[in-house]
Amino acid sequence: MARPTVLLVASLAVAAAQTPPPFGLSDDAVPRHYSVELTVDPDRDAFDGVVKIDIDLRKRMPTIWLNAAGLAVSETDLQVNGHFAPIRATVHDGEVLGIEMETPAGPGRALLTLRYKAPLADKAIIGPYRLLFEDHWYVFTTFTPNGARHAFPCFDQPRFKTPWEFAIRVKRDQQAFTNSKAARETEEPAGMKRVEFAATEPLASEVVAFAVGPLDTLEGGAYGRRDTPVRIVSPHGHAAEGEEAARASRDLLWRLERYTGISYPYDKLDHVALPNLPFGAVENVGLITYRMRSLLFPPGKTTVAQERSVRAIEAHEMAHQWFGDFVTQSVWEDVWLSEGFATWLSAKIMDEDQPAARRRLAAVAARDRIMTVDESPKTRPVRLAMRDLEALKDVYNRIVYQKGAAIMDMMEGWLGEDNVRNGLHVYLSDHRFGNATTGDLAAALRLASQVDPSDVMHDFLDQTGVPVMKYDIRCDPGILHRIIFEQTNTSTHWDVPVCWKTDAASGCTVVDGRKQHELPPAAACPSWVYLNAQGTGYYRTEWDAAQLATLANRALGSLNAAERLTLATDIAELRRKGKLDAAGAEPVLKKLAADAEPEIAAVAKKALE
Repeated sequence: MARPTVLLVASLAVAAAQTPPPFGLSDDAVPRHYSVELTVDPDRDAFDGVVKIDIDLRKRMPTIWLNAAGLAVSETDLQVNGHFAPIRATVHDGEVLGIEMETPAGPGRALLTLRYKAPLADKAIIGPYRLLFEDHWYVFTTFTPNGARHAFPCFDQPRFKTPWEFAIRVKRDQQAFTNSKAARETEEPAGMKRVEFAATEPLASEVVAFAVGPLDTLEGGAYGRRDTPVRIVSPHGHAAEGEEAARASRDLLWRLERYTGISYPYDKLDHVALPNLPFGAVENVGLITYRMRSLLFPPGKTTVAQERSVRAIEAHEMAHQWFGDFVTQSVWEDVWLSEGFATWLSAKIMDEDQPAARRRLAAVAARDRIMTVDESPKTRPVRLAMRDLEALKDVYNRIVYQKGAAIMDMMEGWLGEDNVRNGLHVYLSDHRFGNATTGDLAAALRLASQVDPSDVMHDFLDQTGVPVMKYDIRCDPGILHRIIFEQTNTSTHWDVPVCWKTDAASGCTVVDGRKQHELPPAAACPSWVYLNAQGTGYYRTEWDAAQLATLANRALGSLNAAERLTLATDIAELRRKGKLDAAGAEPVLKKLAADAEPEIAAVAKKALE
């Protein structure tokens, strides 16, 4: 009953009667289940596939639109509400596949079957590709952000989450992996075998993955609340080098489950070492891929720095299993819900390895670096609408990672650690295996904290630049003592959550331009004010010489390491911009230059030069 159709490459694409969507797909047709069968031989430069997609047609339509790139489709078949529908399949602009029906159909359920061939380039950085390493060929995939369309026809956008079920034919002496556990193996003729995998939970296409070749595995044990099996998958002969990576997973999995309050959501956790990878790592569900040099080390010979580096990269990718995979951004402009969160949460998890006195130093240093970028012409908002494929090339800008993480730091300092944690548990629970938006996050934080963070989140996520704050103390007779907070760079409006501390009191307040905060009636007039308590605020403090002299003489012993580093970076920035002379900065910088924490001392010494 199949209807043969050959798809042409982009340069020869056939014009269709219907106009294809310019970039995003509509919700008129929504996938409900994928069944994918592949025949993969890494020695060949192409593989064969059959994909069956169960589709919900939400209205009567003449064409079903989905994504496909570089695929040669040989057979097509469509059933709508149980009846065969004559169709024609055409490619548009090399990215969109149109399934045109002779007679419009729907609403109802459709089953689309496509048989095709996909290329396996050996120099690709997106989609499926093959790599030659130590005389063996391997096949791997990198689908994020929009490379799944190079491996199979699909609805290749993050809001289309649905279960995937794979079967992969490979040579009997090779291994196949995908996002879920292997359910059974069956021997087939000509030295082949068929590996069937369990159906996945609902996944976005960008985090679907597979790997084929003479791969070795190191069984790392079963960890976490549900005894999740952990494996290190490596090129042939390198299994023993995965010991440190397996050891790192144990503690990280427990910590992430403890923080989120949600068990690891998938049936296995494989860390896969690739001989080459254009990215540091990719958070595919249950099949995370890394560069070999980031994951594998000679057994028993890892240095402290290498142990920390493998824990850090695993922490980021494992955090994605909750933030980005379990709950996925609905649209690309909200990718900070994935990358910003993984950056922020992995830093929190890694801080557990630090002495209490050193915690948050890495976060403060990272925030200072991204503030410098955010004040430069190279900046962009954290949230940026992706309107075409060209724009999508910038979807993983470092602003998304680092400023997104810094904003979460600020939210936690302002709303309170317990409130943020409880809000994130609500966010994850309410959208489990689904999609969410920045608005959904704001609603969850509002529920947990009884404070609406929407305006603050909008100002910091959708605008560029860094607020600059200053303060004044008023202790006039006959009135309550007060602190006056004021934003000095007023060309952009921000609602700024300012958390402060003095020798007599502390608190947080949202400053919209200028705000007075009255101290309690019994409070003494503060002798000093520190304007970024815990060093969590995404803003600079504009200090004058008198305020810094007071801090140097009376307050440094009351500031923790994160606060002292924030102070040092703010003074360095004032000096760089010519807003503070050497004489005004020198008293406090000299003391900070002798700080026991090397990061603080280094910043202060450089600012003294």
